[in-house]
Amino acid sequence: MKLQVSLLQASLRTRFALGLAAVLLPFLVAAAVGQFYLLPRLIEPLDDIVRELTEEMEPVTRLQMALFQAAVPVYDYLVHADVDKHRQFAQRRQRVERAFQEASPERFVLAEERALIGSARAEWDQALLLGERLLRLPDPVGNAAAARDMERFDAHIDRAVAALDAAHDQFHRVIGHNRAQAGAARSRALWVTFAAFMLAAAASLLAGVALARSVTDPVDALRQGAARLAEGKLSHRVAIRRHDEMGELAAAFNAMAGRLEANQVMLVELATRDGLTGLYNHRTFYTLLADELARAQRFERPLSFLMLDIDHFKRVNDTYGHLAGDTVLKELGELLCREARAVDRVCRYGGEEITVILPETGPDAADRFAERLRVAVEAQVFCADSEPIRMTVSIGVASWPAHADGAEALVAAADAAMYAAKQGGRNRVVRYEPALGQPGAQG
Repeated sequence: MKLQVSLLQASLRTRFALGLAAVLLPFLVAAAVGQFYLLPRLIEPLDDIVRELTEEMEPVTRLQMALFQAAVPVYDYLVHADVDKHRQFAQRRQRVERAFQEASPERFVLAEERALIGSARAEWDQALLLGERLLRLPDPVGNAAAARDMERFDAHIDRAVAALDAAHDQFHRVIGHNRAQAGAARSRALWVTFAAFMLAAAASLLAGVALARSVTDPVDALRQGAARLAEGKLSHRVAIRRHDEMGELAAAFNAMAGRLEANQVMLVELATRDGLTGLYNHRTFYTLLADELARAQRFERPLSFLMLDIDHFKRVNDTYGHLAGDTVLKELGELLCREARAVDRVCRYGGEEITVILPETGPDAADRFAERLRVAVEAQVFCADSEPIRMTVSIGVASWPAHADGAEALVAAADAAMYAAKQGGRNRVVRYEPALGQPGAQG
């Protein structure tokens, strides 16, 4: 027993040297195949996957996020005619330009990917011209021509994002091809190893089997682990706990799998969360709302929706600076998440507007919850580490099926109620009523 434990703790080279005395040349061949052919080819494809994910995926994803964020100030300007949106658009334009530099076509190997990045750049240039023209309008609110230009602006942004999505698809096809090559390399390595071990087993029987298993068991575990990763199961880890080279290889394999999983989690987080507040972003909001509305319709359960806007938020930026304004938004998001239930969904809709999706909640319960939020915000001291700031919010409440028959109509109803709260003096909760403005039915 002690001899067996000592052999397991010995290095592969030591065990191969001991096996050579018993099994001679066949096992030496098997050891050389396992050590110098199979093991490096198990790791090389995974290194390629990790490198491509970190070098190509992240810049394209950041570019998509920058394009979405750049459209928000233009939209807000057409709604509110707030001159501060010029500065916001200029800042976000710079972010887009930096993102395009990071995702420059020269970074990509395939001509298809370079062409898609170039197409996205062309669409952004067109959108930029329209966006700057819209921001120069002295009175954009209610301007029909401006609304048409805004539709063209959105179309260019959508086409740019679609081109980047296509680049993502092309990237995934390349990854799939790399994985297929890795699988072929593993298969060839396994066949060569199998043949070598079969010859060794025929020559040395039990001694050959004992030595072969000391190598083939961890190699098979690594092969299965690589196959699991190729299938997308990034949480899989290889359970090899040894003090030899196989143990070191398993540790390196698990470390790479962990980095790959962390990269995927980070990309998902960037795509779904707002970078400042950590709340769900505008794009994810509509996905969540559609899912919750479909569930409510299926089980015939109520669903309510809050649209919340910070009163006089521009004064905070003008008086205390934009860093203080960012801190207020972040602290407000944290407060809302504390007050919300686990099933509720708090999202940053855009600018200083925040939405809350309330499953299993009727109009009366939504009113009470909204009033609790309003009181909590009014009582909160923001930016307490520097100069305390007091804020209030105006909240619009709408419910399905009482006030709307679809997602877009529900958002429109809550938005109308929120503007009624603003016009009524701010710092109040208003439930939607048809007199506030009829939301359009969802097509």
